[in-house]
Amino acid sequence: MISNGRFRWRLLTGLVAAILFDTLLQITWKSAVLEAPPDPSPLGAIASLLSNPALLGIIVIMALQFFNWLMVLGEADLSYAKPVASLSYACVPIVSVLMLHEAVDGFEIAGVVFVIAGVWFISQTKPLTEDTTTLP
Repeated sequence: MISNGRFRWRLLTGLVAAILFDTLLQITWKSAVLEAPPDPSPLGAIASLLSNPALLGIIVIMALQFFNWLMVLGEADLSYAKPVASLSYACVPIVSVLMLHEAVDGFEIAGVVFVIAGVWFISQTKPLTEDTTTLP
């Protein structure tokens, strides 16, 4: 994350926001579904979600996530940004345990550790491919 001896704050901020937006989106979505009445029909599920105010929050989070992702991709290669943003796969289980009181087992904990380790390895590479083309 250091480019030309300078720390890339904008990229770091965008990547942290991407992780937070995705985690918040998943938790909000799950909370909205838990509030829905147990109607097995697809139309009943859609109707209950449309009447839930959390749906507006979900749409807002998705919009923020979209515009943040555009900024991140302007700052870094996709092959760097997407794996780092996948830290949300480690954050969601942690937040699910703390907020939704879900249970996790050893395999899930191992998966979180592997995701974090993989992101650490990727973070050791350059976030942006240097332009090797020369203009005439």
